[in-house]
Amino acid sequence: MENYISISQMAKLHGITRQTLIHYDRIGLFTPITVNEKGYRFYSKYQIPYLREICFLKNMGIELHDIINHFQNRSPAKEIQLLQKQKKVIMAEIAGLSKKNMYLKQRIDIYEEAATCAKTHMHKPFIKKMLFRQAIVTEHKQPLNMNNFQTTFSRLRDSFFEKGTEPSKGYGSLVKLKAVLSRDWTRGAECFIFLPQWHGDLDNLVRFPVGEYVCLYKYGLPYDGSYIEILLTWIEKNNYELCGDIIDARLLNNTFCLGDNSADLRMLQALVQKRK
Repeated sequence: MENYISISQMAKLHGITRQTLIHYDRIGLFTPITVNEKGYRFYSKYQIPYLREICFLKNMGIELHDIINHFQNRSPAKEIQLLQKQKKVIMAEIAGLSKKNMYLKQRIDIYEEAATCAKTHMHKPFIKKMLFRQAIVTEHKQPLNMNNFQTTFSRLRDSFFEKGTEPSKGYGSLVKLKAVLSRDWTRGAECFIFLPQWHGDLDNLVRFPVGEYVCLYKYGLPYDGSYIEILLTWIEKNNYELCGDIIDARLLNNTFCLGDNSADLRMLQALVQKRK
């Protein structure tokens, strides 16, 4: 038996367990060259390259049944096909993980802003430079109450998921410019979800341009006129003019219960420019 390798030795050489080799034997993938009268499995040194290749394919994520089929009629050309197929699978997994990494970063950014910046600027308007953003929008179901808010956002989220993406950059409501001018805050009310990455033309796509935004952190629900008035008063007092709809972005929902509040933590954002 000196020319044979025991199952324990073969397992140790390839960094696998005896149980793995027993399983490979049972499914017909890799069988010992001989089994003695006591039932001990022994392998030939010539089998090492085969097991080495099996371990490589398995470590690359190829299913055992595919490896079994492959070894029944193996050739360099067929192995190339097998590896190319698995490479496509891995590239798709990498793309998926990269997208999830982006979603996580965007959600972390929201929570970090809520945990730090909101504390220093609560209820105090300030200027912030915003980058280009996109969102999908839909009209709020009327009348505007908590149930209809939830219904509208759920409908918009469903359409978002249909596009194969996650609402990781947050969402909120829009106070339309015509509503601001008329002081009828809910006129033409819409809700939106920020897109986590750039998209081409969509039927319900809106674009929020790069620029200076007057911002205000608040606790409460959207379309609270008292906070909008604070924002507008600051804009007028500091010689700015409003250049579009006011964004009411939700940062944290009331399940976080920050401070003494149980309402949503939100951030009003108004694109402005200096008066000439």
